[in-house]
Amino acid sequence: MGVVAAGLVLAPYAVQLEPTAAELPEGAGLMVPGYGPHGVYGLDYRFGETVTMSMPLANASALPWRITDVELVEPAYPLLEPVGGTFDPVTLMPFGEVSVDLSFEYTNCRYYHERANNTYDQVLVTGTVLGREVTRTIDLTVPMVVHSQVIMNCPDRTLIRGDDRRI
Repeated sequence: MGVVAAGLVLAPYAVQLEPTAAELPEGAGLMVPGYGPHGVYGLDYRFGETVTMSMPLANASALPWRITDVELVEPAYPLLEPVGGTFDPVTLMPFGEVSVDLSFEYTNCRYYHERANNTYDQVLVTGTVLGREVTRTIDLTVPMVVHSQVIMNCPDRTLIRGDDRRI
């Protein structure tokens, strides 16, 4: 009985996910293979438009995992803001794979000057294992970069000194 109880208590610590890379639609940006160990993906910022990416998740453990939330680890004022709400939970079988779609709107350019950018290199995954909540942060093998816009491409910015609240 004690072994079973210990197994239930320790089960969430046994769950691991493989590093992943977002799958983006053609035309969403530019892959730069020579920048970093596996390259970097530069997203094409288009204020007010949305981009949907597929996030493949691979279970590296022998326990099934019910995934309830997946999100990019973001700065305080992200240039990519999640839209569309939550998705239906999915079950990630032992050593299995599943893909989750995430939608984002290009926004918040008001807070950045034209040389600033956001780098997204981790994903936060939340779910349950044997009824216990588990959260893991996994690395993106190919980081994504979103470059802020010049003032002409950001309708939220003005030419009035001190009007723009930048970070």
